[in-house]
Amino acid sequence: MKIVFMGTPEFAAHFLLHLHQSTHQIVGVVTQPDRPAGRGRVLTAPPVKVEAERLGYPVLQPSSVKDPELVTALQALNADLFVVVAFSILPKSVLAVSKRGAVNVHGSILPKYRGAAPVQWAIADGNKTTGVTIFLLDEKMDHGPILEQREVPIDFQDTTASLLDKMVAPACDALDSALARIESGNVEDLPAQAHAEASPAPKIKKEDGILDFTKSAALLHDRIRAFNPWPGGYTALANKTVYFRKTDVSDKITLAPGQGRIDGMRLFVGTADGVLEVLEIQLEGKRAMPVSDFLKGLQNKEDLCFKTLV
Repeated sequence: MKIVFMGTPEFAAHFLLHLHQSTHQIVGVVTQPDRPAGRGRVLTAPPVKVEAERLGYPVLQPSSVKDPELVTALQALNADLFVVVAFSILPKSVLAVSKRGAVNVHGSILPKYRGAAPVQWAIADGNKTTGVTIFLLDEKMDHGPILEQREVPIDFQDTTASLLDKMVAPACDALDSALARIESGNVEDLPAQAHAEASPAPKIKKEDGILDFTKSAALLHDRIRAFNPWPGGYTALANKTVYFRKTDVSDKITLAPGQGRIDGMRLFVGTADGVLEVLEIQLEGKRAMPVSDFLKGLQNKEDLCFKTLV
């Protein structure tokens, strides 16, 4: 089939390469415009654009998916199908251009976790499994009929980045099966999603990373993993913001919420239920480091108190 690929982040770039290596023909790539990035705010191309140019595909970067010029450009490509990974909700005018519609690669077992951050919220909620869904797009968010699904386990120390990496192979397998099904015309009577069971996965906000030590250690551990690298799980020590980049959960000691204790070269912080052991830490404006390096440079090692930012 002739495919237009639509996506932006590094996760999506894996699927562009996978399709490049398949028997399908990529006729164009659509991605977000270049954006300022980093401390220097240097104009930076999205990963999908970088990969598309490396592979030699033409790239469209509309300022909006509702731009009439995008429809015109897509019509000229004469695609059979759009494959969408971490891009945008497509309006009816765009969906109508493709002969066989559009499929989306989504990072959850729909209808659970509809929205912009399904991988993050699956970890933050302490789930042990999640998955990927390939479904036909309609005009509503993550709403269309399901083609293929695969389960993916969530390990205790998985972060969003590591879980996304684990999703690529099963998602590519599911995408291959979905595309074969579409190409054969076997898309009648696809199961509708159980819409009443849908749960939201809204876009992550900066304040989602605030560590509230009146919650349990297990919950905070999950949120630290989910929001690594951004916005991070963060708190305050001596009026300075610090990020807990990697943690473990312990019940061997008891500490008051926010109370810190150093044991040799180990750092423990109390919560309402259980204790966090901090394994990697980052001071604002500095690089992340093993907690042992942090403790070597810590001046006041007594009466450590981590405060929830408000």
